[in-house]
Amino acid sequence: MTLGEAFTIRINELLKQKHISLHKFLKDNSIARSTIVNIMRGNTKSPTLAIVYQVADGFGLSILKFLDDEVFKRNDLDYL
Repeated sequence: MTLGEAFTIRINELLKQKHISLHKFLKDNSIARSTIVNIMRGNTKSPTLAIVYQVADGFGLSILKFLDDEVFKRNDLDYL
């Protein structure tokens, strides 16, 4: 699994928990839709730290809390 795939899973989990759409989340947090869509479609394999920070902040989480999830602790996670 790529880091981008894990990132996508985490975003989808948080969207579901908060009962909001991706569109609303991106609009409310001024995050470029194209950036997130490219990650979610697999065009971008590894999101930048700045994007991880923006998304975590948008959910009201620190980066550490955002990354403290089983999806990022997998043995097969490809960081490249």
